[in-house]
Order: sequence, then structure tokens, then C-alpha cells
Amino acid sequence: MQSKKRDKIAKKNKILLVDDDLDTCMTFKEILEEYEYDVDAYDKPQNALQNFKSGIYDLLVLDIKMPKIDGVKLYQEIRKIDKTVRVCFITASEEYYTEYFPGLKKEACFMQKPISVEDFVSRVNSVLAS
Repeated sequence: MQSKKRDKIAKKNKILLVDDDLDTCMTFKEILEEYEYDVDAYDKPQNALQNFKSGIYDLLVLDIKMPKIDGVKLYQEIRKIDKTVRVCFITASEEYYTEYFPGLKKEACFMQKPISVEDFVSRVNSVLAS
């Protein structure tokens, strides 16, 4: 419990979270906010892209399968605006996406839903620490 409390105090990173399932989006947002992350969450990827500004976010957490703009396309569009923001993809699919997006291997993380709170937060912490 002491370690969890210490983690909460130390983290102040800004995260953009996008998942077309509103319940999932709000759950992930609440989890990250519990760990003292500053989170902007969208359930419509086009709104996230429209409101994105360079230099604000430390990390993108993007669902892969979304209507109109999937997570990979959203990431590609955001990279045109901000070349340094890091990314984690989340998906309910069992496919291993790093096989399809080898150029993202070094900077991206891929998480499969459902994911435990501990694993989710650990992956986010790991990417932000790199």
C-alpha cells in the first residue's frame, strides 16, 4: 500500500485517452486519475483529433478498433502534429498488433482488454518512464 501511495504522489503526466466505448473510456480515465494522472478522455476519435494540441500530452492511450478513425490512423494524424508524444494501444482483439505495425515496436505498447488495473497502470508507468 505504501508503494501505491508513493506512485500516486510522484505522477503528474498528462494523458490523452480515446476509446469509443464510453464505459471503458470512463473506467480507464478514473483509474489513471486515481494514480494522479491528468487525463483528457474522448469516446469519439474525431473529437480527440480536432482538440489535440502539440506539446500538451506525455502519452496517448488509444483503442485500436474505433469507427470512422481507428486508433492507428488517429495516432498517425496526431504524429503529424506532435512528433514526440508516446503511445499505448489498447484492444479487445486477440491479434498481436506489433506484427502489423513493426515501425511502432520501439515506442508503442499494446495492451489487450480486459486488463487488470495493476497491469494497466504498470504499462502506462513504464512507457512514461522510458
